Amino acid sequence: MKLDILTLAFILSLTFVIQVIALFVQYRLNRTYQGIGWWLLGSSLMALGYIFMPMVTVKSLEIFARIANPLVVLGQMFLYLGIMRFLGKKENRGVLISILAVFMLSYYYYMYRYNDISARTVVLTAALAAILLMTAYQLFLKKDKLITGSADFTAVVFLSYGLFMITRTFFALILPPMHTYFDQAAIFMASFIVPIITSTLWTFGFIIMVNQRLNAENREEKEKLQLVFNTSPDAALITQLNEGLIVDVNIGFSAMSGFTRAEVIGNSTMKMSVWSNKADRQIFITELKDNGICENMQFVFRRKDGSQFLGMISARIITIHAVAHIVSVIRDITERKQAEEALMESEEKYRSILNASPDDITITDLEGRILMVSPAAKKMFGYDSNYDEFIGMRLVDFIVSEDVERARSNLMLMYQGGSPRPNEYRGVRKDQSIFDIEVNSGFVYSVNGQPTKMVFIVRDITERKRAEQQIQELVQQLEIEKNIAQLNSITDSLTGLANRRYFDEALRTEFYRLKRSEAALSLIMLDVDHFKKFNDKYGHLAGDDCLRQIGSTLKTIVGRVPDIVARYGGEEFVVILPETEENGVETLAERIRKAVEGLAIPHSASDIAEYVTVSLGIVTVYTNKLTSPEQVVALADEALYCAKKRGRNQIAVRSIS
Repeated sequence: MKLDILTLAFILSLTFVIQVIALFVQYRLNRTYQGIGWWLLGSSLMALGYIFMPMVTVKSLEIFARIANPLVVLGQMFLYLGIMRFLGKKENRGVLISILAVFMLSYYYYMYRYNDISARTVVLTAALAAILLMTAYQLFLKKDKLITGSADFTAVVFLSYGLFMITRTFFALILPPMHTYFDQAAIFMASFIVPIITSTLWTFGFIIMVNQRLNAENREEKEKLQLVFNTSPDAALITQLNEGLIVDVNIGFSAMSGFTRAEVIGNSTMKMSVWSNKADRQIFITELKDNGICENMQFVFRRKDGSQFLGMISARIITIHAVAHIVSVIRDITERKQAEEALMESEEKYRSILNASPDDITITDLEGRILMVSPAAKKMFGYDSNYDEFIGMRLVDFIVSEDVERARSNLMLMYQGGSPRPNEYRGVRKDQSIFDIEVNSGFVYSVNGQPTKMVFIVRDITERKRAEQQIQELVQQLEIEKNIAQLNSITDSLTGLANRRYFDEALRTEFYRLKRSEAALSLIMLDVDHFKKFNDKYGHLAGDDCLRQIGSTLKTIVGRVPDIVARYGGEEFVVILPETEENGVETLAERIRKAVEGLAIPHSASDIAEYVTVSLGIVTVYTNKLTSPEQVVALADEALYCAKKRGRNQIAVRSIS
């Protein structure tokens, strides 16, 4: 095939058609991601544009060629929109509309009003260059760290194509005007070859970005599911459907059954006699196979020590590596079942009492002298059911003396027409024991509507009070746990130091406080030398222990109340030293360096020393001369870089003029 402009146009069209197919597949598979549809639309328009371009040689089809380049520009804009949507950014529509409007007006002006191929080339390449450079700029400024590599690669492709378009614009301006599309053939051919290469590369970059994000999200979801699986208080396990082999269990299973994880992985539930009755498993499996799921089935299970418990199991069938497995969750309901049985028994007794005697009712005259009591009332206050000496006694005689005046006031309010409401008092039984009671009161009226008697319904609320006390204690416990959780949220779990989040907040607070007082703020940033080599040599557990020892050393050396020691991330630590001058921070930094070296943690993989060492970068600033706390961190980081560059295991000071 002869490699001429028409051939290249055909190849470019075919390239874009293939890219459209690839993006269509991505769109069908990953519709949840915004932007892929715009990429598909943009590539489709560009493919259509390049298909229309060769039609300029056919008089009857020339009208399609006249819209070919606008379709390419519009397609490139849609690619830009797709990038913005994929990155979660908001595009500046005003700029895009302005570029498109200027391009369309200029392009068709130099086509119909003043036919100039060179001018149209300048307009086209300049518009494409602007859009390509905008696309590259947004990709370089992306905030999604999950797609850093692929986004930077795609940005370089767009940048390269944009620079080529700028070069193409330059040549169109300085070279003699073109009279036909086949003038300046070499440059014109390059205008087809470069898009073939770059469009293939950016489509490749698009697909990698989508897959990188998808893989990262899948990994995150897997971690979340694993966290849920392991933190559930109920017993959770994954077993093979047919063989019953245990694939995984959580901590709740070990706590409930007494078996450790190592003991059960690879063994079957039948071999370990987890089921108290072997026939129960067959019932369970049959239910699962029939419905694919079972909910709240109750069976008796056996622990490692041979003791039994009643468990409520819910499960469903899942497929792992083409093999049917069961995900089961078992809850120990032994105590709940016992409580339900006790409650049923209690309710039965309560029904018997209700059937045998009236409610706890006491009726008095308007002076409060007892006229009648129910047998239940006698029992409540510790008297025999045949005790009849209540008649003539006052109701206030059965409450503690400290509550009598309040009871009389409540009665007075009732006489005055106040809204009746329950009142709580402390009752006194026959044996002088005190308990809590709730009293609802009202009048018994005569036929003419006059009050003649008072009726009191008395309830023993001792248990309710005890429950309220327990709730109050629970609230206090929850408050304590809340405070602990808040502390954990600002503490690094490995070293016990403040974490990065707390450091950022503390640095910001100190930065603006010292800006007002115009005092000095010093910062030490230190990094464990060749820590990756240490981990590779001794393992991550040793690496964690190394970081804990260094963290403990820092807490010991940095002793002032306002000073803050934090783990910055990985093997980096930071120390905030408010109102500390340069001499003081240098002295402290040297003490830290020597103290870490003095820990004598072996590090045979280091090419600096035979023990673990640290490099320290320090800076002292007056924050009224800076605009943000991030500048202080950047300066300390520069100093740390200098210390490592000069050979490590030393201090570097970043001086501020």
